[in-house]
Amino acid sequence: MEDGYGSRKRNTAAFTFLAWSSFALALLGMFIGIINLEQLLSVKGYYAVTALFLTMSSFVLQKTVRDNNDDELLQPIENKSENKFEEL
Repeated sequence: MEDGYGSRKRNTAAFTFLAWSSFALALLGMFIGIINLEQLLSVKGYYAVTALFLTMSSFVLQKTVRDNNDDELLQPIENKSENKFEEL
């Protein structure tokens, strides 16, 4: 109730399932590709660690963008107009 959304859910269960299943399939496909890669084990390990880091950083980026957007919506209108003049 505090965030102003009441009892409304942002996403349906079907959309949430679609998002998680597509993420899991993409991750699985990427690691199958790395396993079938005909390179040295060190190259495969490098690609696997890089893929995990990219996955983790995409979650962090998504959360940061969402939180910044939510913070802008909560900021009073007076502060928004003052911030625009300070930037100029």
